[in-house]
Amino acid sequence: MKELIKGAALFAGGALLGAAAALLLAPKNGKEMRNDIKDMAEEAKKQVRDYCEKLKQELGNAAAEQAPEAAETKEA
Repeated sequence: MKELIKGAALFAGGALLGAAAALLLAPKNGKEMRNDIKDMAEEAKKQVRDYCEKLKQELGNAAAEQAPEAAETKEA
């Protein structure tokens, strides 16, 4: 589970660094740059939200799988 969270953090960090580098190296005027930053921020927000939902589902599934095992351990 820790590997999944670590992978998510690395993915999000890499995506943000890549987007920032692309914006800073692109020859654009101020208005275009602001619009691009806004669009990229909205896309990053959407991706993070989607990834968090996926992670939440996976954590819920993992907890559901472990619950019967934990109940058996308490009964024993």
